[in-house]
Amino acid sequence: MLRLIEQRLIFKPTREDHGGLNAIPHERIRFGREFGLDLDGAFVHNGSSSVALFLHGNRHNITRFREHYDLFTHIGQSFFTFDYPGYGQSHGTPSEGAAYAAARAAYALIRTKMNTPADKIIVYGCSMGGAVAMELCQNAQVAGLITEATFTNSREMAQHLYPYLPLWPFLPNRFRNDLKISQINAPIMLIHGNRDPIVPASMASQLLKASEGRAKLVIIEDADHISCIPRSNGELEKKIHEFILQHTARA
Repeated sequence: MLRLIEQRLIFKPTREDHGGLNAIPHERIRFGREFGLDLDGAFVHNGSSSVALFLHGNRHNITRFREHYDLFTHIGQSFFTFDYPGYGQSHGTPSEGAAYAAARAAYALIRTKMNTPADKIIVYGCSMGGAVAMELCQNAQVAGLITEATFTNSREMAQHLYPYLPLWPFLPNRFRNDLKISQINAPIMLIHGNRDPIVPASMASQLLKASEGRAKLVIIEDADHISCIPRSNGELEKKIHEFILQHTARA
């Protein structure tokens, strides 16, 4: 019963097309069979030799995140995005473990099928996607990690969002980003809006401290959980571009 409640609180997939990939030339890719998965992804080649692996949050599917796709396109950054099991056109049931496995499959696709060196891969995760990104990056070599509006762990999130729910102290503590971030051997950029009502900016400060000097924090003024890009008036795009160029450039 607790597992069912937890699943419904965390994972909120949609199947419909939200239009975020419309008019963006892309290659739709089925992948993950070697991992026992059947996943849907989209690759957009914008001319860069590096590839950004974009991991969305716990809601919607890959057809929703047009602002991020436009940002990548504007800075000439190629990117691959995919749906977790149970989201969009990906088969399966959503879970923490399934999301981690899907990210590993996506990373393997970029490395082997796209022939992308590890030092040319940037991982970018939003909200829950940042948690999946941290799990991936503590076990895989990457050029850098960017997270946006990502939380410390699932129990602290449950306490914040549902303080009067008597079950939250008994829910398993998942997505332990507060423990994983110090294990990542890559540069990290933490992005957070100072008016985020879903994941408070204090959690970004906690992650910064837990990173033990590995991360830098970028706070976007007047931004909530989903408005960091538009609220930054181009400054965030500039910082992301600089971060990618700095950490994917070869000597």
